Amino acid sequence: MQDSIAILGCGNMATALAVQMHAKYPQVTFHTFTPTFTKAQQLAQKVEGNAWKNLKDIPPSTSIYLIACKPQQFDDLAKNLIDVLPNDATVVSIMAGVKVDSICRKLKTKRVIRVMPNTPAQIGLGVAAIYFNNAITSNLKQKVSSLFAATSSVFTFDKEEQIDVITPFSGSGPAYIFEVARILIDKLTTLNVPPAQAQAMIKKTFLGASKLMDMSDQSPVVLRDQVTSKKGVTAQALEMLEKNNLEKIFGEALDEAYKRSKELNQ
Repeated sequence: MQDSIAILGCGNMATALAVQMHAKYPQVTFHTFTPTFTKAQQLAQKVEGNAWKNLKDIPPSTSIYLIACKPQQFDDLAKNLIDVLPNDATVVSIMAGVKVDSICRKLKTKRVIRVMPNTPAQIGLGVAAIYFNNAITSNLKQKVSSLFAATSSVFTFDKEEQIDVITPFSGSGPAYIFEVARILIDKLTTLNVPPAQAQAMIKKTFLGASKLMDMSDQSPVVLRDQVTSKKGVTAQALEMLEKNNLEKIFGEALDEAYKRSKELNQ
């Protein structure tokens, strides 16, 4: 793969993706840009690429432009990018909630791909949901899918609204897991378990449970029940979670996240 990729916005997610892509495809040339230049320079060093202070300096031969800025920053980026974006370039957006039609209109381009990745991409264990608009050829689909497969398990969707639906789940999902881990660690330390030991034990608990769930052909419900003895310790905890409507709380939280995803395109 000999392509060159421009990374516009060099935060944690873009960095995770670019580093893994570079490891898999070292022949790909990366061009990085951020308004303040600092993060662009840092990422360029990690992927042996080129950092640019001005969008107009990115070589016109660049074939893929990965837009990784915050959705609220896109309008400002588009105003500066529209005059320098090559006519035959492919735009890949990882912005939450920003529709393909909006990107096409603001950049006056036709080839747009939406991707919703997540942060475990930084260790090659991410999840990437991809939607290709009608202007994307089979070869481009294969190329972009291969790039993201270097970072994640790739799931392709035929309808764009499905990207918005899954964003609060796979996109935001790691944050929920990290928050539950934090709660368990904090509680364990209040019971006089040393913080370092508490953190290590909970991390390994999540790692083991996740691997078991991934490798097992059993559903999460069955795996949960295998841990739960009738009237035992686990059953007592699960009963309290049910009594306090954990499922309802999560459902409402996900509804709010989906609502916010739709608001970001307004």
